[in-house]
Amino acid sequence: MATLDNINPPLKEIPSIIDDLRDSFLKMPIRRQSDLRKDLNSIRKALVDDREALAKALYQDFHRSVQETFVLEYECVIGEIDYLSRHLGSLLKEDKVDEKGALFSTVKANVEKIPLGIILIVTPFNYPLILSMSPVIGGLAAGNSVALKLPYDKCPRFCVQLTKTLLRTGLCPRRLAVFNGGIPESSALMDQHFDKIVFTGSGRTGRIVLEKAATHLTPVVLELGGKSPTFLTSKCNNMEKAIRRILWGKFANAGQTCVAPDYLLVEDKVYNEAIVAIKKIYKELFPVVSPDTDFTHVVDDRSFERLTGYLAHTSGGIILGGKADPSTRFIEPTVVDGVDLTDALMKEELFGPILPIVRYSNLFKVVNTIRTTPGLQTPLALYIFSDSNAEREIIRTINSGGLCINETLMHAGCYATPFGGVGSSGCGNYHGKYSIKTFTHERVVMEQPYWAESLIKLRYPPYAFSKINLSLRLAQIPPMPNLTFWDVFPYIIILTIGVMIGRSL
Repeated sequence: MATLDNINPPLKEIPSIIDDLRDSFLKMPIRRQSDLRKDLNSIRKALVDDREALAKALYQDFHRSVQETFVLEYECVIGEIDYLSRHLGSLLKEDKVDEKGALFSTVKANVEKIPLGIILIVTPFNYPLILSMSPVIGGLAAGNSVALKLPYDKCPRFCVQLTKTLLRTGLCPRRLAVFNGGIPESSALMDQHFDKIVFTGSGRTGRIVLEKAATHLTPVVLELGGKSPTFLTSKCNNMEKAIRRILWGKFANAGQTCVAPDYLLVEDKVYNEAIVAIKKIYKELFPVVSPDTDFTHVVDDRSFERLTGYLAHTSGGIILGGKADPSTRFIEPTVVDGVDLTDALMKEELFGPILPIVRYSNLFKVVNTIRTTPGLQTPLALYIFSDSNAEREIIRTINSGGLCINETLMHAGCYATPFGGVGSSGCGNYHGKYSIKTFTHERVVMEQPYWAESLIKLRYPPYAFSKINLSLRLAQIPPMPNLTFWDVFPYIIILTIGVMIGRSL
């Protein structure tokens, strides 16, 4: 098995490495956009050069399908790098203030985006490329320095390969520090002072991260998953296409996806039709599934035992799959029929290749149950397969991090849209331009000209009711647009020409 080969620092050196990272940032807190693009392009080139090696490493770690690595991770990361590099100028540009009140009519005000400082990113095993590199490139593009903690305890070969890939970019240790390991390394990093923390993982660990971050008043972005519901109603106009998309979204990466459809709710009017379609599409997608095929395996023994334990205690019936091999941690894509919302499969996020099917008759009732049940209330994703706008509006009352209609998973990899949770499924978001917002501080820059002194003297002592009354009247004047001299200059010219023409007539 792969080893760290002296590319990971010992625990005792973590504080000094973070101090060096901060010192490097403080020496150059604001960097030129050309330098930021150079960093992004260096990462892109390294990832392109090592594409096959990264995919091979994940296959060796937990039998991760090479196709899934390329489609669900690699292409999304490359696309996001290209997006940020192309649009960096406009993304980092100062924002104009939309309008100002009369009391602020003399000031010039804009909002600039400045880097926060040092960002800590703690990455899970399930999508270790996109869930590490997307926040890394977002943090770097915003001008920050980044400390990246990789899940070496879960997928060691991949972590060693990605670390070597990043070391070749030239960013380490100047702007990027990479750490491998497990809980001890994560705990040691959490004890340091960061300016923002991005953590992806379980809700239980997320609470620990929040407690650690509170020590330094560090803001956090948490991606915590949850039980993402998928609705299939009688108003779905294409049952087979819907089922194909649902089964793909559920069983990609062996269900080890934070936004995977956790359970499927099927209206009783089309329940039997849906079961027939599920059996048909299942055989098309998985004609042969065994430990030797390219179906991804469960990452470790603990997860394997947890998932097989669920299957042993469910009150539903297995209608597809169900076989498991402890020696390889392989579990067949499994569909369980006759499940209700109190079943053993509904206690917590499954995070594995098991799809429970819940039958419902009253959409209002089942939606209300989800909205009011702890553990179900605020999923990371919500999926709707219905062509009825009225039904969609009912289902959309469930609060969720993301929402897909007639689709699954794809929103999480789209760099043009925000990815994040809400409530128990997390807080904050990133991707593309939303990463710039997440990893910068929006600082107002206000300038008051000295010539305005006579206009602002109302605010100075000695105070008097006459000043108060005049200030109140000024405050009632409608807001003024934030215009510069050059914004109004054309109108001044037109007005001047009009006056001159008028005098000549």
